[in-house]
Formats: sequence, structure tokens, C-alpha cells
Amino acid sequence: MGYFPPSPPPPPKKNTTRTVLIIVGAVLALCCCGAVVGGFALFKTAKNAVGPVQDSADAFVSDLESGNTAAAYASLCPQARSAFTAAQFDQIVGTRPKITSHDIVSAFVRNINGKTTASADAQLRYADGSSETHTLVMVKDSGTWRVCGNPY
Repeated sequence: MGYFPPSPPPPPKKNTTRTVLIIVGAVLALCCCGAVVGGFALFKTAKNAVGPVQDSADAFVSDLESGNTAAAYASLCPQARSAFTAAQFDQIVGTRPKITSHDIVSAFVRNINGKTTASADAQLRYADGSSETHTLVMVKDSGTWRVCGNPY
């Protein structure tokens, strides 16, 4: 009988599948985290753009609701104020049904060819029981959003 040396140990197994799965999992985790952070940043940016429009529209309609037509008139854009006097505005508001409550249901900001405009939709409820959704067109004047179209 002859002597046979022991066979060499088998070569170590390469776990390429495991390595690939770990790398793919890490990339997916980074993509998901990036999407969450990006979505949050986009939401904050949109909220910062639309928030002041909603606030200005709400203040305007609140002034009308409380009967403070002088404050509502002051929140109109210069073009709207030049179209009629405060007394005429007060008279126009007096001919309309009394607003008893409202909600600002949506707001949009648009930038077209460098001109930024906005609109806000207000759900108005009147003393006679009727209601309507009214769109307030707004422009930015000296850093403040002002109602400049369809004022009540």
C-alpha cells in the first residue's frame, strides 16, 4: 500500500451573493432616506410659499365676516383700491349676504415669466344658509400678499 498525502483543504467559499445583497440593501436604504428627506424639504418649501397666501386670504375674509370693511379694504392691492373708494367698497359689501363662517380650502402660488401670483379658494357660509366657494386672486405688493381680484 502506498502512502497518499492528505488532500488539501477545499478553497474558501466566496460569498459574492451575500456581498451583492448587502450593497443593494444599503443603496436602497440610502435612496429611501433621500426620498424622505427630499419629500420633507419639498413639503416645507411648498408650505412656506402657500402659507402667507392662506394667511392673507383668511385675514381678508375674517375682516369681511366681522364687518371690518376698512381693514378688508386696506388689504386690497393698489389696483383694486384705485378702482373704488373705501365708501364704495363698504357699500358693495353691504349689498352682499353676511358671511357667518369660512374656511380657506386651498391656495396656489404661480410664477410665470418672473411674475408671481396666487389664488386662494374660500368656502363662504352666509347668514341665509347658503354657501359658495369663492376664489380670491392675489398679488404680492411690497412683500405682502393682497387680494387683487374677485374681492368678495
